[in-house]
Amino acid sequence: MRPYKISGFKRSFGLIFIAAAVVAVGSVWYWNLITERLAQDARVSIVAGSRELALDFDRLLGAQLQVLASIGVSLEQSPLLQQPARLTEYLNRQNKRNVFTLTGFQFTDGKALFSNGAVLRHFLSKAEVEEAFEHSRYVSERKKNPFDDSAMLVFAIPLRRDGERLGVVFGVQAVDAYETALAGATLPDGGLSFIIKPDGNVVMGYPQVAYQNIFNLGTQARFDGDLSAEKLHQDMQNGRSGLTGYTLNGSHRFSSYYPLGYNGWYALSVLPTASMAEKAQSLMLMSLVLCFSIIGVLGILLIFILRMQYQNSRALFRLGFVDPLTGADNLNAFRLKFPKAADAFRARGVPFALTVINVNSFKAVNDIYGFEVGDQILRQVAQALQGALEEGELFCRSGADVFLLLLACPDRAQLERRVDRLALQAGRFCRAGGEDCLPMSLTCGMYLVDEEVPFYIMMDRANLAWAAAKQRAGRTCAFYDEADRRQIVTEKRIESSMDQALEKGEFQLYLQPKCDFKTGKIKSAEALVRWKHPVRGLIPPDSFIPVFEKNGFVLKLDQFILQQTAALLKQWKEQGLEQVPVGVNFSRLHLDDPHFIDTLVQTVDRAGVEHRLLEVELTESVVFGHVERMKQVIDGLHEKGFSVAMDDFGSGYSSLNVLKNLYFDCVKFDKEFLASGEGNPRMRQIIAGAVKMIKELSCSIVAEGVETQEQADFLSGIGCDLAQGYFFSKPLPAAEFTQRLEKNQSHT
Repeated sequence: MRPYKISGFKRSFGLIFIAAAVVAVGSVWYWNLITERLAQDARVSIVAGSRELALDFDRLLGAQLQVLASIGVSLEQSPLLQQPARLTEYLNRQNKRNVFTLTGFQFTDGKALFSNGAVLRHFLSKAEVEEAFEHSRYVSERKKNPFDDSAMLVFAIPLRRDGERLGVVFGVQAVDAYETALAGATLPDGGLSFIIKPDGNVVMGYPQVAYQNIFNLGTQARFDGDLSAEKLHQDMQNGRSGLTGYTLNGSHRFSSYYPLGYNGWYALSVLPTASMAEKAQSLMLMSLVLCFSIIGVLGILLIFILRMQYQNSRALFRLGFVDPLTGADNLNAFRLKFPKAADAFRARGVPFALTVINVNSFKAVNDIYGFEVGDQILRQVAQALQGALEEGELFCRSGADVFLLLLACPDRAQLERRVDRLALQAGRFCRAGGEDCLPMSLTCGMYLVDEEVPFYIMMDRANLAWAAAKQRAGRTCAFYDEADRRQIVTEKRIESSMDQALEKGEFQLYLQPKCDFKTGKIKSAEALVRWKHPVRGLIPPDSFIPVFEKNGFVLKLDQFILQQTAALLKQWKEQGLEQVPVGVNFSRLHLDDPHFIDTLVQTVDRAGVEHRLLEVELTESVVFGHVERMKQVIDGLHEKGFSVAMDDFGSGYSSLNVLKNLYFDCVKFDKEFLASGEGNPRMRQIIAGAVKMIKELSCSIVAEGVETQEQADFLSGIGCDLAQGYFFSKPLPAAEFTQRLEKNQSHT
């Protein structure tokens, strides 16, 4: 397996080119979208602009006519109309209060008085006066101011008294004064605003333009779609509003027209689309600059990342697939290489085996010589093992002092001899700096790969073979064999049926009596479990208890035995039998449960059983290594009134140390401890001394495994209190034990 390599920078440039092409295509699409959107916005804006301009002018002209109307109301009933001098003075005062340039009054005979004192004949023509009386108001066309030749508009309101015409009050306003209103309504970016007549003549405009009639320009313009100057003219003649687009002198424009309420005038707004194109082009240019800047930055970043990845690929490879201590493959690399190597062996028709090699007692090397020396030895072992590989074989360090190999196996005996030599050579000449040789022993487990199973199962089988080799004295190597397979199958069969067996009541309570040495009468008992399988018959505890301890099912089983024991004690009480104490064994898993004592109390109390009748038995192996926790548990049990027994005393090397730290009510001698005393006077003295010492600790003693009269006599003679064993009784089903208990009490 080779570390990952970058194929080159061409791929990155290709990606950048593709990204640029995508951006270009997207930019064109975006340009068209923006242009269309701006055109749509322009249409909406120009229509709204022309309408707003028309409404503003309507309000402006109406306000000015309203000013004249208020003046007219004052004059209709006033004698000022018969007093020219006072009328002029009045008009002058009013003119100062309004927005008109001049204010005046024209009599029916054509004489016009102005607020500035001037007098003219027929300032308003007869036709204009007639129109004012006909419509009750009048706004003139664009006219020349007689006083300064400037353009002006004239507003007039007719006056009557008792149905008789008195004349018209008028106001003069310069056309330039309306440019402010036009400027406010003018669209940005080169837009134009006009007030025009239906015939196309311009009344006023902003900014000022040279042409006087817009229809004259229409003949030179090319309109969009089916629009034309004639349609525009017809709309204005009929008082309709509209929107048109046209091209004039190479420039495209939108034009919107909206009718005013005076003289048939129209508000006309014009917006060149060149401004929209410039805006779209500006937006597009900014977008392109931004996009290509991003692509450039991303390209540089991509190249930098690829370069860094290329430089760090070996480091990442070593981190994931190389053992940092030995430089060899680690388990990840081994697993990746395994399928290809296995296929190569199969193609050549060569059997192969997965081999686990472990350095024995390596922890002691670290403890004695230190970790630096230990690491050096591991490197030497790895070098020796890896150097002995043949073509197609694999090697890795899979754990602290564990190595994994895939080796050709043309013959089992041949491979076993090879691995024996390999282990001997790898461990024989280990050196640590200037130290002398530190011979190390290795143990090997081999699994001949003969079926398609997951890799982890192969590992499990090789480890099982290693464990078997570890237990066999004088053996360096062991193959995974049928016995190991049968053990696994048996364990799986047990695990697959244990829950169902508990539900169906296949687990049964047995009790083995604890008897008086002299009379043989039952004084107490130990609760045991048996599995009565419907097909396999009675299964001994040694076959299933270790499996249950590994998978945790022993917690349920212990609780079941406790419930059955409590129920049996309750039954004896109801039958009027004497309730003898019963000892129940508990796994270490129970003792790790902080609620263990509470559960125990609830179970016993639910059955109405006195706590003194239940004895908790703890094995030496359970207690050892957990002394502080066990002290808390034992103290808690004593507080609740339970007695506690130490089971299997003498089976290990820590019995006396356990007794030193923990307070037991009873000690049970292991049967192997007692059997070792037969025919051995020194051992008998040790047993007698142990009994004496334990008695001085105020503990009762139960001897397990009593099978002969000689053993019974000896144990009774040295002070043991009770005997448990086949000499007195084998374990009995609960019903048989109850019957024996009845007989036991009937002879009392």
